[in-house]
Amino acid sequence: MEEKPSPSVFFHFRFKFLAISCIAFLMFVVLSSSSDFSQFAGSAQFKLMGPFFILSGLMFLVFRKFPIKCPHCARVLPTRKDWTCPNCKKKQGKDRYLSEKCIHCKEIPATGSCDLCKKTFRL
Repeated sequence: MEEKPSPSVFFHFRFKFLAISCIAFLMFVVLSSSSDFSQFAGSAQFKLMGPFFILSGLMFLVFRKFPIKCPHCARVLPTRKDWTCPNCKKKQGKDRYLSEKCIHCKEIPATGSCDLCKKTFRL
């Protein structure tokens, strides 16, 4: 009998969406640019690049700190805690974000666990 896949909280999707939107904006700027850099420097696309990257950086910081809900018990979980790596099974030793790599094996965790119901879910 096949087991059901773990439910997901789409934590990593936040960062993938941000990366894809940055790449799409850069492609728009590059593909719509003028043939001469002086014309491009005066265009609206060039003037939007600074605010866009500032906004993207702020969104990264906000997405990283935004709490997630356990899909099993609906409890709000912090994204910064002393988590155990699902790959090497070692604790981090200090509070770290779930979006960061493990100190020991240098892998980004693909799953997380709830502190209350002790069930795992996909990030």
